[in-house]
Amino acid sequence: MKIIFLGTGSAIPTLKRNVSSIAISFPESGKFWLLDCGEGTQHQIRRTSLKLSRLEKIFISHLHGDHTFGLPGLLATRGMEDAKSKVEIYGPEGIDSFIKGIQRITHTYTPYELEIHTLSADDSFGVACENENYIVKHALLNHGIESHGYSIQKKSSVHFLVEKARRLNIPEGPLYGALKRGETIKLSDGRIFHGKDFLSEPIPGKKIVYCSDTTYCKNSVILARSADLLIHEATFIKQDENLAKKSFHSTVEDACRVAREANVKQLILTHFSSRYNSLKELLSQARSIFPGAMLAEDLAEYRV
Repeated sequence: MKIIFLGTGSAIPTLKRNVSSIAISFPESGKFWLLDCGEGTQHQIRRTSLKLSRLEKIFISHLHGDHTFGLPGLLATRGMEDAKSKVEIYGPEGIDSFIKGIQRITHTYTPYELEIHTLSADDSFGVACENENYIVKHALLNHGIESHGYSIQKKSSVHFLVEKARRLNIPEGPLYGALKRGETIKLSDGRIFHGKDFLSEPIPGKKIVYCSDTTYCKNSVILARSADLLIHEATFIKQDENLAKKSFHSTVEDACRVAREANVKQLILTHFSSRYNSLKELLSQARSIFPGAMLAEDLAEYRV
């Protein structure tokens, strides 16, 4: 998976930072997903190798404007470019009426199917969607309005032990295919082999977690457990903790606490307040708690 940060600021866009949006690109399929879609997201996409026609899913954390105002324009532009493939959108209660209301009022037509899924706020955790390769889970976070964090994990895989099969002089071809599928085969010399004996132990898939707009909460820790990458909002430095509490946001200390308690491999901080001309102090505080922590930059890429 390749992560492209399209917007890393909070509330107000600046000359250096657009508001929240992150793309996750899947090289094997050429498709990509979005995490949030703040104003100007489609402009940021134009500055990358991504193509709107390859957009497959959008996951909205909450309905504040700096995370959603880019949706109407992006969906309309995709339609005017004559994209035909379906787009699935996941988000909290109200996401359906937000999108359909704007489309109705502005008479916006999209020549492709929009499939909108409302996540439940009644359950702290749930599965947003799943396909043969990935599972996306969501968790209810702690913000001023309903807000969800997301984990995107590639499913475990097994490898065919081809060298073992060759050592046993099993003829290559259809028999290898049968063993890969876990089937039992019988050779012409009478020998019998079971597919399970030629498959490696399951290899866990990579896991990315996105926690935006939340105070420190246990659900973030549970969602991020053992993640390969945690992307967490860090709107304020420690000295502005009072502002974080008033607005239900995280300080850099809160974000690092989640990363440490969840035992994640890498932490990238994002959603920075425009009040800071420099983020040197924020980075210093982060690395004093979680060495190796990184700050997201607009259009920066990270591979998992």
